[in-house]
Order: sequence, then structure tokens, then C-alpha cells
Amino acid sequence: MPIVHFRVDQRMIHGQVAISWSKAVNPNHIILANDAVASNALQQQILKIAAPKQVRLSMVTVDKVIGYLNRGLAPNENVFLLTQNIHDARKLFEGVLLGKYDSLNIGNMTFKEGAKKLNEKIFATEEEIEDIQWFIDNNVDIYFQMLPNDQKRSFKDIMKGV
Repeated sequence: MPIVHFRVDQRMIHGQVAISWSKAVNPNHIILANDAVASNALQQQILKIAAPKQVRLSMVTVDKVIGYLNRGLAPNENVFLLTQNIHDARKLFEGVLLGKYDSLNIGNMTFKEGAKKLNEKIFATEEEIEDIQWFIDNNVDIYFQMLPNDQKRSFKDIMKGV
């Protein structure tokens, strides 16, 4: 399956994704799987402005992405898969990716009410912690990495003591 990178980033498409990550993984298609964005024309217009111009951009529901991936990608399609939250990432793994794709990059999970601080950029609710643990339990290499040149930090290590 030609997925070149899968990232969870609460900010979705921004400078780090559009420039640093796109340059590092060289996609020709960014798929943003998010139900709210899929139905919000204004937000789609804003994200299109932030996206790299030479890369096709699709903003669709999580279920549509599962269907699309289950049908199979074209051999020359290099997909950068992006979700706004870890729960959507888990739905994609449960629906199609588990056993076919083995890693998940977590970029930014900002503070929200009731969240625990896991590191300087990751704040997770109990439900998000359960999702993180699900990835660990299913042998998905889930890691924190803001930029491609930054060191990867495994969530197996981050979760110690949580």
C-alpha cells in the first residue's frame, strides 16, 4: 500500500506539514481524513491555501477514506495520510490499515480540558490514552516527532508512568 506517511496533527495542514513533511516524504496526494472538515467548505478553502500546490489534496470523511483504501491505491500514488485526532487514526487502522501499515506519527495534541500532559507537545484525554495504548498493543510503531529531522520518541517510552 503506497502510503508514504501517516500523521496525526491537531492543526492539520500548516507549515510543518506543507513544507517539511511533504518535502521529506514526497507525496503526490495528501488525504485529510476528518468528518468535520469534509463538510465545511470554508475550512476546506483555508486548508487548500496551506497545502503544497504540486500535491493533490482530498478532504473526506474517515469512512470514505476507509473505502478508498480498501479498493486499493494506484501503484504510482504516494499518499500522505493525515488526521486531526488519534481516534480517527485508530478508525482507519481498524477499518483497513492494521496489518498493512505499521507506523503512526503523532505531531501535536494541544491542551484540552481534562487532558494529561505526556510531554511538552502532547496532552491526552483518557480516551486518547486508550487509543494510544491500542496502537501499542497492536504493534503499531506510534511515535512523537514534530519535524522530519527531529528524533523519534516512541510512545512506549512516553507512556511509562502514565
